[in-house]
Amino acid sequence: MAANYWTSTQRKYWTFTPEKLTEVRDELEGQNAKVIEQHPYPDPRLMFIFLRDRLLQLAKRLQFRQQCVATALVYLHRYFLSTPMQNVNLYLLTATAFYLASKTEESPHHIRLVAAEARQAWPEFVPGDVSRLGEMEFCLISEMRSQLIVWHPYRSLIALKENQELKLSNDELGLAWSIINDSYMTDLPLTSPPHLIAIIAMFLAVVFLPTAKAAGTLRPISHDTLANPDSGPFSSLVGRQALLGSFSTVMGNLQMPNHPASQINQATNGKTRAPIDEPNSQPVDKEKTVAAIKESEKLQNIIKFLVESGIELEQMIEGTQEMISLYDIWEQYSEKSVKDAISRCLKSRGLDS
Repeated sequence: MAANYWTSTQRKYWTFTPEKLTEVRDELEGQNAKVIEQHPYPDPRLMFIFLRDRLLQLAKRLQFRQQCVATALVYLHRYFLSTPMQNVNLYLLTATAFYLASKTEESPHHIRLVAAEARQAWPEFVPGDVSRLGEMEFCLISEMRSQLIVWHPYRSLIALKENQELKLSNDELGLAWSIINDSYMTDLPLTSPPHLIAIIAMFLAVVFLPTAKAAGTLRPISHDTLANPDSGPFSSLVGRQALLGSFSTVMGNLQMPNHPASQINQATNGKTRAPIDEPNSQPVDKEKTVAAIKESEKLQNIIKFLVESGIELEQMIEGTQEMISLYDIWEQYSEKSVKDAISRCLKSRGLDS
């Protein structure tokens, strides 16, 4: 195991530029064009929301630790770089990723227990034969070339909390924690180092916090989670519609003329499509929100940190936009439609037995 991320297999073999990632996926789609055309799946981000929920379903039954769920999601991302979703039983694969991640993160469950729980949760699609899960585990390990260690952004976020100049509150930390959890439904685990994902989550949390408080959607982070990142729940950012409205307002109006970080405004303002007029959204006081952020010493400290830290601002902008795009498309998510699409493909291709 590498002593740090920079010498890890994750950085050497499983971190791609967006262009390279697109190239790999285009090649895979070209090789499997017929089956993908015959059995189209929704947007990959919506698919990962569905798979995340299946992992949490097992995690709840087996008392899984948070980081195991994150590791399992990274395994799925890696596996789908060489195998189309339509070519595998996603329920069996999810259970296998869950089982393998439990061993990697040193909180193992017996294979029979995981197989039995998966069978009980999804009797239509998970075979009763335990050996099938073992075979899938071998396939998963092989596709990842036995490179199983995953570095996550959680400890980087805790390090940011300990930075006295940033002055992050527990509320902001809790919100950033949820944003990191949500990042596993995007390509960020394949394109960005863990510390950059943590910085993106911190930045979004500071911007989102005023509206999150007003909407009552904050989930405070416990002292136990701070001491042991694995102990916390794998929570998601909630109240996304109201938060997106706030973010769109702030980034569209906030002026930072003398900072390179002002590029963030330009990048997000031109691309973000926030559903601020949804009937269920809570109204956002735009003027008060913008004024509060402009006067925020904390945001100015973060801007200073970004400029002085030497991080790639362009990569941060792209990552920030990717998170915003996730929350935008999340409003279209329908578990039933995803489940039906998977069911049709599995039964049509004989992958459900």
